[in-house]
Amino acid sequence: MQSTHSPQFQQLLQQHQLASFEQLWNYQGDWFEPPNRERGGWSGVNYIELADEAGVKHGFYLKRQQAHMRRTWQYPIAGEPTFVREFEILQHLSKHHVATPTLVFFGSQQDKAILLTEALTGFLAADEWLKNHSNISISQQNGLMQALADAVRNLHHAGVQHRSLYLKHLFVKENNADINDSGFEVAAIDFEKSRITVLIKWFRFSDLITLHYRTADLRASNKLAFFKQYFAIQHLTPFYKALCRYLHQQSLQKRR
Repeated sequence: MQSTHSPQFQQLLQQHQLASFEQLWNYQGDWFEPPNRERGGWSGVNYIELADEAGVKHGFYLKRQQAHMRRTWQYPIAGEPTFVREFEILQHLSKHHVATPTLVFFGSQQDKAILLTEALTGFLAADEWLKNHSNISISQQNGLMQALADAVRNLHHAGVQHRSLYLKHLFVKENNADINDSGFEVAAIDFEKSRITVLIKWFRFSDLITLHYRTADLRASNKLAFFKQYFAIQHLTPFYKALCRYLHQQSLQKRR
């Protein structure tokens, strides 16, 4: 059995009898979303709100899975729970100061795994945020694109390819911006399919194509602002024009 926990929340979890693998595994509560019962196993998410001794409430997401395995060089036959990868990615990104949900507890036991993270309070998935703010100003649009591009670039600079990069996996929060700030904070989530690779300079384009494909409703000016910020350029040189055309053409092929 493998397990780890955050000392920051240990007392709170003990207070609510949720500090061990068995206690978390046996938690009974409403599902945040219906469990996925594909591939001969299941995986589900609960939202948990726990009050500390001062009455302050803390939100968490409890992810549990059974028999959702992936084969690795260490476990080529039986495989290991896919949450192991997400746990490793979260640890890696934390060391590189990339904004993600705070890891509170991880445990794996044979074909079972648990991943508990702190809720991103005040954040909203970027696709939902855009739906709720359809009339934002040009400066706010540019600020949001800048923040999203910086978050994706930081992810890639840490050597991580997301491999499922949609706007719903980038959470945004408005902040009290000064004149040099974008006005937004962004945190990435859902790293079950991600990987750490030394070839990120090549594989990052797959992430960018996926994100481009999944943002068909964004204005062309917004996408251009994103790419200029991501590549840290002021103007599109012939090289970057060709690169943007390539990314756009690849995203069109994915839609067919």
